[in-house]
Formats: sequence, structure tokens, C-alpha cells
Amino acid sequence: MEQKTIVRAMQAEDMAIVLDIQSCCYDETKLESRQSFLAKLEASPTTCFIALVAGNPAGYLVAVPDKAGSPPPLHSLNYSVPPDANALYLHDLAVHPEARGAGVGVALIEAYFQAIKQSKAQFACLTSVNDSSFFWERYGFQRAALANSDSGDIATYGKGAQYMSMRVSESDSSMESDSMDISRMAAPHPLLPR
Repeated sequence: MEQKTIVRAMQAEDMAIVLDIQSCCYDETKLESRQSFLAKLEASPTTCFIALVAGNPAGYLVAVPDKAGSPPPLHSLNYSVPPDANALYLHDLAVHPEARGAGVGVALIEAYFQAIKQSKAQFACLTSVNDSSFFWERYGFQRAALANSDSGDIATYGKGAQYMSMRVSESDSSMESDSMDISRMAAPHPLLPR
């Protein structure tokens, strides 16, 4: 019998869980510190999530309001929401290897899209890593240019990192819950992006 995935708001007390899952999913160069995660959680507690399967931690998603085209650097120990934020930046999504294939990633992405609707952001954006841009293209993200030609911040995500974005609005049918069944859009991918 398939276990239901429960997604809840991330809390500061979840940092040990987040760090444990992160260590199973990324190489050393992409591992962020507790302080880096806490800064993002404190800046936007309603857009950071933990997924549980049978009561056990299975994955997490960290998203923050940001300015489209200007991804925050990886490893930053501070984060402040820009006053002109117009996007919800999906900073990190990770699913514990033992929970892959159980719908955890899909449940977290659904929570992200719900957070976008509630935030009234104009854009959804992320930086794909580990050659995962094709995965995100299935959800409607497209490769996008950075607002500043200096790509220093994206370089912190490692070789091959790709900034991706999609425009969202209340009239965008792809954001309507009745017309968007993301569970059918993409199979679980072993290398989920930051």
C-alpha cells in the first residue's frame, strides 16, 4: 500500500533533517550550512516545506521571494527579501534517496506552486543543477537570461548550472489547479535541482 506524502511548513527545528537529506543528495561543493538555510527560512517561512512519508522526513523545498533574473548566491549566510521582489525563487528541492519514487518531489512542487498562487508572484524561477533542466522544462520552466550580465551568483551553483524561469499570473491556465496535474508531468528524477 502506497504511503501518503504529507507536506508541512518547515520550522527552525527541522534543520538537522534538512542537512541530513541535503548530504544524501548533493556533492560537497553544493552543501549549504545550517545558517544559510535558516536565513532563507526566516526571510520566508511560508514558502519553505518539509515532506513526510509515514511520519518520516523524506524531502524538503526552500523557496524565497526574489527579483526575477537575479538568483541569490549559493552558500549565502544572509537573505533579505528584495523590496522589488516579483518572483518566488525555488532555491532547493531535495528528496531522500530512500523516498524517491514515492511522490515526494511532486508533493513538494505542488506546495511550491500553491505558494506562488498565494504570493501573487509574477514569475517562478530556479537554478537547475546536475543537468536537470530537462526535468524542470516538463513543469513549464524555460532557460532564461539573468538580469545582470555578471553571472557571479549563478557560478556559485557549480558548472552547468542553468537559470530557469516561467511567467505566472492568475489568468495563466497552467497555474489553475483543475487543469494542472503535475503528477503526470514528470517522473521522479534522481538529481533534483537547487
